Amino acid sequence: MVVTDSAPLPPDHPDTETVAALRGGDADRFDDLVRELTPGMVRIARMYVSGALAGDVVQDTWLAVIDAIDTFEGRSSLKTWIYRILLNKVRTLATREARAVPVASLGADHDPAGPRLELVHEELGPGYWPAPPEPWETLGPERLERNEILDRIAEAIEALPTAQREVVELRDVQGWSASDTAEALGITDVNQRVLLHRGRQAIRKAVEEYLRAA
Repeated sequence: MVVTDSAPLPPDHPDTETVAALRGGDADRFDDLVRELTPGMVRIARMYVSGALAGDVVQDTWLAVIDAIDTFEGRSSLKTWIYRILLNKVRTLATREARAVPVASLGADHDPAGPRLELVHEELGPGYWPAPPEPWETLGPERLERNEILDRIAEAIEALPTAQREVVELRDVQGWSASDTAEALGITDVNQRVLLHRGRQAIRKAVEEYLRAA
């Protein structure tokens, strides 16, 4: 049996305690991490493959995390590292299957047991649209029912090109930072900002058109 030394983490790394627990076989800490991250991971996986395959690739990702946790060097957050593993796996699977199946995991027909769409403002936190459409303040409150608007936003996100949708999902739905998003997706910070801007513009346009409709 070959024993591999664990990669040391920087002493001030925010995930040091969690990584140490996982390396020590702490099942409770691992279960907590799975519960915390799996819903968002499934949402990302469903951008590429069907619901059943998305669940499979997320499970494969967690197995890979267990196998590779000793190699985690702390160059990014643990969450970002896990998402990189997931994206590598699901993109490879989608290519092998010769398809990228968009699944309606958001909106009125999404899994009721799954996570609800939440918009995350960088300063104000969950529930705040990062850049509200200008006409909204002129409309009556009966048109601004929160769930109704979120359904329209969910549909608009679903319609985005995959690259834009990934960035919007991580930044505005899951509340990730710009640097973590770029790291997880393997893109530059400039590309991240461009994709986010274009995605938000498309969503804003879709919501404005809906609100203007009779």
